[in-house]
Order: sequence, then C-alpha cells, then structure tokens
Amino acid sequence: MSDERISYKILKEMDEESLRRRMGASPAEAAPWVRAAAHNGIKTAQVAWGQMLLDGEGTARDVDAALRWFRIAGDAGSLDGINMVGRCHELGWGVAPDAAAAERHYRAAASLGHAWAQFNLASLLLQPDRAAADRVEALGWYVRSARGGNAKAMAMVGRFLEHGWGRQPRPLAARRWYRRAAIGGDYRGQFDFARTRYEDGFRDEALAWFARSIESAVPDFCRLAAEGLRDAGDPALDALAARALARAQDGDARRAAREAALQAEAAARRPAPRRRLTARLSATLSATLLGRRT
Repeated sequence: MSDERISYKILKEMDEESLRRRMGASPAEAAPWVRAAAHNGIKTAQVAWGQMLLDGEGTARDVDAALRWFRIAGDAGSLDGINMVGRCHELGWGVAPDAAAAERHYRAAASLGHAWAQFNLASLLLQPDRAAADRVEALGWYVRSARGGNAKAMAMVGRFLEHGWGRQPRPLAARRWYRRAAIGGDYRGQFDFARTRYEDGFRDEALAWFARSIESAVPDFCRLAAEGLRDAGDPALDALAARALARAQDGDARRAAREAALQAEAAARRPAPRRRLTARLSATLSATLLGRRT
C-alpha cells in the first residue's frame, strides 16, 4: 500500500497491535506508514520520519527534510522534536552549525524533563571553549538525565566523580554510577565498570564486562579500547583487544558500504545533465534552420 492511500481514517481504524506491527517492519516496509502518520499529525511519527530521513533508513537521505519534520514536531509540542532540532543545529544537519541555537533548543526540552536534551545540553557545556562554571552546570544536567534513566548520563556522572572535575574525586561513588550505566546497557559505562573491577582485582567479572562493551560499541570506541587493552600485558585482554579491532574494522566496512549505497541512490535520483551543443554544431543547426525558413 502506497502512502498516498494511507489516510487518517485507515490509521484511526487500525488496532494498536496492527499499527505497531506495520511500523516495526523493515525500514522500507515501515516507511510509508510512518510517513503517512507524520502527514496526519502524529507527533511521534513526525520525529520518527525525520529520523528515517536523517539516517536514510527506508527512504532516501534528506537532512533538509529531516530538519523540517523535527521542527514540525517541535512546534507541535514534541520534546523529542525540540531536542532533535537542537542536534541539527549542533551538528549542521540541514542547517549551518550554530551552538547557541542548539543550546536554546536543548534548554527548552531539558527544562521540561527530556533526558536526552539534558544529556546533550550537558555535553555542549563541556566543550573546551566553555567557562569553568559551565562544567559545574553540566554535572547537574548529567545527574538529572541519569535520574531520568539515561545510561550514558550515568557513565558521565561516574567520570565526573572519578576524575574530580570541579570537585574532590569520589572513586567509590564513581564505581556505583559506572555499575548503573553498565547494567543500563551503555558501552562506555560497561568499559569503565570493567576497568574499575579489573583494578579492584575482580578479573573474571571485568573480562565479561569488557566483552559486553566491545560487542555493542561503535568502531571509533573499539579502536580506543583495543589500544588500552593491549597495554595491560594480560593475554586475556590481548584477545579482547583483537576482538575490538576486528569489530572496528567490520564496522568501518559496513559504514563505507552504507555510504556508497546512499551516494548511488542520490546519483540515481539526480537528473541527467543537459547536453550542450558544441559551438560549431550549434552554428550549423542554426544556419540549416534559417535556410529552411527562407
């Protein structure tokens, strides 16, 4: 069914399970349903459609359109939408990078309790060009985000406490936050928890957490993990370092393949360039046509 045929009436009449099944299908199958729901004013679908456009999942990548949908959702009151408009301003998706605009959007959503906006605002406040007072404020936002269930924020609170950023180090408290982040599924938190367990003598538990971190981490982090693990001089950590490096290389290959596919898709959509006549051929044709008129 094409999205032009998916009316609000059809969406309204579908039971919740059927609609969830449609939208939970493969990206290509879900795309027309998500797009239709977005066009019919469903805010969560507007954000989801914007994300699909941003990622090129199930549809051609279009960062300009993604930003428009995030703005539509944000203007309708979606905190997810407001947060994503902030991300677009911060990272230059569909608009020139603008840290001040990003901060305004993050603050708007963060002040209303959006955990990811709180995390993003805190991360923005930690940038090297920010004042020392901003680092103190950043910790406050990380704590609020962590209390809202954000595992990445839990890991950042742990780092603040371990390294004593803006306050005295509290290593035991840091370990508690790392454990929460690890259980919550954050690969950085899992790695930091594993690191501290290893330092505390709990080697077997540490090895298990290192392995879990590597299996879910992004390629860049896997490379850093491999470097750190190789330096320890432990054969078990050497094996984990090799696995981390293999994961990084595999991730790089998949990312390159995906970028190539997106470029090929964009090239296929691009209209063929008009062929320009050479000056000599153009003059010959003009003379011929003029001759026919006379």
